Amino acid sequence: MRPLPRATSAALNRIIQEGVTFHNTGQFQKALECYERVLRQDRRNHDGLRLSGCALIALSRPQEAVERLEAARAAKPDSPETLGHLADARSALGQFEEAVANARAAIALRPDFPEAMCSLGHALGKTGRFDEAEAALRQALALRPKDPEILNRLGILFRDQDRFNEAAEIYLEAIAAKPSFSKGWNNLGTALKAQNKVEEAAVAFRQAIAIDPRDALARLSLAMVGLLKGELRNSWLNYEYRWIMERNDPQRGFAQPLWRGSEPLAGKTILLHAEQGLGDTIQFVRYASVLAGQGARVVLQVQPALKTLASRVAGVVQTFANGEPPPPFDFHCPLLSLPLALQTDLNSIPGHYPYLTPAQQRVAHWGPRLRVARGPRVGVVWKGNPKHLNDSNRSVPIGIFGRIFGVGGCGFINLNLGLSATEREILAEAGVALEPSDAISDFEDTAAIISLLDLVITVDTSVAHLAGALGKPVWLLLPFAPDWRWMLERGDSPWYPTMSLFRQPAIRQWEPVISAVCGELARLTESAMPSAQA
Repeated sequence: MRPLPRATSAALNRIIQEGVTFHNTGQFQKALECYERVLRQDRRNHDGLRLSGCALIALSRPQEAVERLEAARAAKPDSPETLGHLADARSALGQFEEAVANARAAIALRPDFPEAMCSLGHALGKTGRFDEAEAALRQALALRPKDPEILNRLGILFRDQDRFNEAAEIYLEAIAAKPSFSKGWNNLGTALKAQNKVEEAAVAFRQAIAIDPRDALARLSLAMVGLLKGELRNSWLNYEYRWIMERNDPQRGFAQPLWRGSEPLAGKTILLHAEQGLGDTIQFVRYASVLAGQGARVVLQVQPALKTLASRVAGVVQTFANGEPPPPFDFHCPLLSLPLALQTDLNSIPGHYPYLTPAQQRVAHWGPRLRVARGPRVGVVWKGNPKHLNDSNRSVPIGIFGRIFGVGGCGFINLNLGLSATEREILAEAGVALEPSDAISDFEDTAAIISLLDLVITVDTSVAHLAGALGKPVWLLLPFAPDWRWMLERGDSPWYPTMSLFRQPAIRQWEPVISAVCGELARLTESAMPSAQA
C-alpha cells in the first residue's frame, strides 16, 4: 500500500494524523481504529470515511472499503483521492469496469494524478485491454519515475500476458528503487518460477522473508518452489502458511486437538478432512490407510462428490460429506497437513496402489455400454474446470488435442463434462464415444468407467488423480510451469506409479506435447496394447 500523505486540512485532527502514521508504518488495523474513533464523533467526516476505506483495502476487506468510500464520495463528490481509492477497492472485488470508471473520473478531476493512472492501468489490464493499460502505467511513470508501486503494477501487467521475462526485469527495477520492497521480491520470485527458474525464485522469496519474516505469501511460495524441486520434507512446514493466505482456520472450529504426528493414535479416533479441490482430496486420502496402520480409527470428511468412493479406502471406518456432523473423535487433521505430520519425503510417499476402488455394481452397469469402442479403450480429458484460476494454462484447445483422435487402432471415450456444440461436432466426426460422459452422474460413475479403460490421457484435473489412485495407466499433459506436485523434468510421478508425464517445452506450447502423445500412442497400438475388453 502506498504511503498516505500527511493531511493539512483542519478537518483532519490529531486522531486522523495518528491514524496516518500507523498506516504509513503498515499498522493498518490500528490506523482503522483511529479513523473509526473520528467517525464515532462525526459519521460524515470525509477524511475519516476516505482513510478508513483505504485502511480496509490494506486489510483485504474490499467490500467494506467500497461502502466507506462511497459514503466519502457522497460527502465530497469532487475528491480525486476518494475516487482513486474507490478504483482500487473495486479492482480488489473484481469489479474492473467500475474501477476503470472511478479511475478515469479521478484523473478528470486531477490530470496529473499518478496513483489514479496506476489504478487505471491495473484495472484496464484485468479487462484485457493491455495496450491501454500499459499506456496508462507509462504515463504514471512519466509523472513519478522509478516509483516501485507503479513499476510493480507494470510487472503484473506483463505477467498477465505471459511476458514473464519482461515482468522480472520490471520487478528488478522496482527493487533497485526500493530494496526493502517485499512485494517486488515476491513478484520477482513468481515471475522466475513461471519460467521454471526455481533456484533464482527461491532466492527472491527468501529475500522477501528476510525483509518480513511474517510474509505468508513468500513462505508459501518458497514451499511451492521446494516441492517443485522434490525437497518435500523441508517444504511442508512453509506449506502450512496456506492457512494464513486463504484466511482459513485449520482447526475448523473443532475443540479436539490438531494431530501433528507425535501423538500416539492407537485406539484413538482421528477425523481427516478435505480442504482443497477434488484432486487434492483424491491424492491425499491415501494417508488414511497409514494412520489406520498405526492403530487409529479413521473417519473422513470429504466433498459430497467423493463420499461413497472415499468410503472404500482401506482403514476408513466412516465417511461423511462436508456439512454433515462428524461422529465423536479424539484428533483431527486436514488432509494436506498429513505429509508434514508424517514427515513425507520422496522415499516415503504411501505406495499401496490402487487405494481407490470402483463400485462393482457401477462397473457391471458400464461394462456393456463401453463395448462399442474399437481396440484398446482410451479415455480423454482435454479441459478442466473453467473456474479454476490456472485453467487457461492447463486446458488444451480441442482443435489441438483432437489430433490424438487421428491415431488409428484405438477406441476413444470422452470423459469431459459440459461439452460445447463445437466439441461435440469434432468428437462425432472423429468417432469418439460421447455417451458415457453424458450419463455420468458422479465420481462413482467416472471411477467405474476408468476401471474399464486401458489408458487415460488427460490434462491436470481430478480425473488424472482418480486414474492414478485406481492404478490405471494415465498420461498427464502438463503446462510448462506445472503444479508443485508434478515437480520438474521427470517423466514419472512418485505419487502415482502408473502415470507418465508429458510436459510443454515452453509456455503455452501444446503442439509438441500432442505430437509426443500421438507418437507414443501409435507405438503402443502397433505393439498390440492389451485391451480391458479381453
